[in-house]
Amino acid sequence: MKAQLEQRLTELRAEYESGQKILKDIELKLAELEDRKKSLSETLLRISGAIDLLEEVLEGKEGVEGPETKIELGTITGIVEVPNVTRQSLEKAIKTLEEAGLTAGELVEQKGVFPIGITLGEVIKQEPGPGTKSLAGSAVKLVIAVKGKFLPPDKNSLCDSFSDRS
Repeated sequence: MKAQLEQRLTELRAEYESGQKILKDIELKLAELEDRKKSLSETLLRISGAIDLLEEVLEGKEGVEGPETKIELGTITGIVEVPNVTRQSLEKAIKTLEEAGLTAGELVEQKGVFPIGITLGEVIKQEPGPGTKSLAGSAVKLVIAVKGKFLPPDKNSLCDSFSDRS
């Protein structure tokens, strides 16, 4: 009887170690998938912004850019590059813009269906877009995600508490 118990104990320990290895592999794969999900969400957000910008240009709403001047080292004058403030909280976005020599301009609240990972209160779009050149001190329009019509797949969804649908 004792030999059988010792054999079973050995089997259980081996099974436990095997399970631990499998669990570690799964955790690594989950972390990799989360990174891929974040990257895809950011790409989709940029594509969405590009679509919006192209639609505005086609509708004739785009302004004309002014003449470009040189950036003077050590100062925030002339032309500066607009930083990417999408997916940042409003407060952080304003600070980032100020550090770059720009100001937060018009703030627009947008309801709607947002890409996965967008949190309420985050910047979902900015004009002018990231990487564009702008005059120092100029304003950047920010579009902020607000409670809207999230469409969770069912009433038991984690997103349901944020939805304003009945």
